[in-house]
Amino acid sequence: MLPNKYILYSEAFLLYTMPRRPMNKKWIAAIAVYIGLIATCVIAVYAVPSVRGMLEKTYIAEYGSIDVKDEVSAFIVRDETVYVAAQPSTINRLADPDKLVKAHTHVVELTPDADAAGPGEVVSNGEKEDVSPDSNTENYGKYTNVLNELGDSVKSTEQGYNKGAGYVCYYVDGAEAKLSTDALESLSYKDYKALTGRKAIETPEKSCGEGYPIFKIVKNAKWYLVYYISNKKAEKYVPGETVIIDANGTDVEVTVSQVLTGRKYSKITLSCKSFFDGFFKVRNLDTTVTLRRAEGLVLQDDSIVETPEGQIGVFVKNKLGEHVFKPIAKKADDGSRCVVFSDLYVDEGGNYVETIATYDEIVCEPTEEDLASLNAPAEEEAAQESAEGDAAGDQKASKDAAEKDTSKEQKESE
Repeated sequence: MLPNKYILYSEAFLLYTMPRRPMNKKWIAAIAVYIGLIATCVIAVYAVPSVRGMLEKTYIAEYGSIDVKDEVSAFIVRDETVYVAAQPSTINRLADPDKLVKAHTHVVELTPDADAAGPGEVVSNGEKEDVSPDSNTENYGKYTNVLNELGDSVKSTEQGYNKGAGYVCYYVDGAEAKLSTDALESLSYKDYKALTGRKAIETPEKSCGEGYPIFKIVKNAKWYLVYYISNKKAEKYVPGETVIIDANGTDVEVTVSQVLTGRKYSKITLSCKSFFDGFFKVRNLDTTVTLRRAEGLVLQDDSIVETPEGQIGVFVKNKLGEHVFKPIAKKADDGSRCVVFSDLYVDEGGNYVETIATYDEIVCEPTEEDLASLNAPAEEEAAQESAEGDAAGDQKASKDAAEKDTSKEQKESE
């Protein structure tokens, strides 16, 4: 029997001389993937700064403008007086609509006419129509609701003269009595909604019955625009400031009269003395309120950070790829973007501060390292104050020790 070592040699020889099978393709692929992973790791280790630079999000600070504005649905409040006919009459309008007239102006010419409109009848466009309760005509009760809501606030006229100065209007809606400037404080959102949720109707043009509205005078004084927005949006409003509303394509300057903050919503009241086309016919105004318009360098709000001292600013990427903090001062902010000063601005203390410039590369998302650097000056200042305190303490201790030694020497000499 052969020794064990010869058996082992024989097996090794057979394995070496046996024909070899080709390597499995799966193994080849696995080895290739493995080598690729190693190469990727090597590249990543030596090229991390370059990769970070490629993935880093930045944008260029460029000159532009923004409007800080709100889209609102507002209620119009103004002082108005409705005049009604003292008797059935034919009508001849003497004053043009929207015209400013003095007191005691002959606005319409009223000619008494018993046949103009009998009981339960109203004349519209010169034609008499039955509007009795038994009638189904579309004009039945045309002014009934309006007159019921106006109550005793109307003024009766026999000849068509006005008593107070103002603008002439030939439309009524019934809210004239309640939606006045005296009621600004007392009316709730529901009240405003109920009073303005209606369309104005034209007063009779040819003839009318007794007690029917024939014209309206809108007082030439301040009128108000009331609307409700979230408390967050209301923070932008400052009483006394001038803002701009879009009135049918025309910019109208108005003043922030009052801001009343509630639990979730704030009541904004704007005042104005300018009038625009169509103003006297409407109660609601869907408009854009522009609080501020500013020009300068436009920045994204998400890129702005704040130092522990309360200074806002951004990180600018310089030519070496370093992130440098630059303080900024806002002109206006619309909630997502802001306009800031360029090159220099004057702070609250009257000092000139160097800030960002046109075409600076702004870092969108500052790193934790960047944010940590904002605390460094404060920490250095605290350390310096601590060191100065320690030095002062040591100096005081040395002084006390010297004075003690001097005192001791004097006593010994005595």
